[in-house]
Amino acid sequence: MQKLLNVDANAKTVKGQKKGYMTGILYLAPANLSGKEVCAFRTPECTAFCLNTAGRGQFTTTQKSRIKKTKAYFADKPAFHAQLDKEIVALEKRAAKNGFIPCVRLNGTSDLDFTPVILAHPKVQMYDYTKSYIRMAQYLNGELPKNYHLTFSLSETNMKHALGILERGGNVAVVMATKKGHNLPKKYMGYKVVDGDESDLRFLDTKRRKGTKGVIVGLRAKGKARKEQGADSTFVREAA
Repeated sequence: MQKLLNVDANAKTVKGQKKGYMTGILYLAPANLSGKEVCAFRTPECTAFCLNTAGRGQFTTTQKSRIKKTKAYFADKPAFHAQLDKEIVALEKRAAKNGFIPCVRLNGTSDLDFTPVILAHPKVQMYDYTKSYIRMAQYLNGELPKNYHLTFSLSETNMKHALGILERGGNVAVVMATKKGHNLPKKYMGYKVVDGDESDLRFLDTKRRKGTKGVIVGLRAKGKARKEQGADSTFVREAA
């Protein structure tokens, strides 16, 4: 089976090394590009502006590789998980050798349940973004593995869920019309904003405590989403 994890090979995750972390990310073919659905809670706009084609994703070879990996996942999940296990162990060793803490994001361009893999590596910090309110509720209820952190992603249809998550202490990622090099607003919808572009280490944003509210993870529009900015946009939000 081909290699599955991308280790600090993109501009954002490599920023985590400044904070002492080495990051492995699994990139699959999003939506149903492989013939199988991997983003059950996707919306028309998040499908249209997916970061799948950003950076190296613009290359045909990268797209073919992601489709091949996705087909392998659905064809034989136990074998796929076994390969992931080997690569996570290898990441742990590589990180330790270079003085880093390993962490893994299993849904770089998907929104699947990888609980068996997460449970198999309790000492490795795992994290993801999700549009699944069901999984986010499980996370907030403490029903997911302790080494797993989830950030909810705002879309054009889930504002009600997002506000409820913030009130319960969960964090919500919001794509904003703030240009590269410009500061994000300090608050959005009354909640504190943290700069999600400083690194991809979402588990460092806040420590969730009972009775505390969550924060907005501000993300500047990238790729195709940059053309969607404006007052009428429901995907890229005005940062005022």
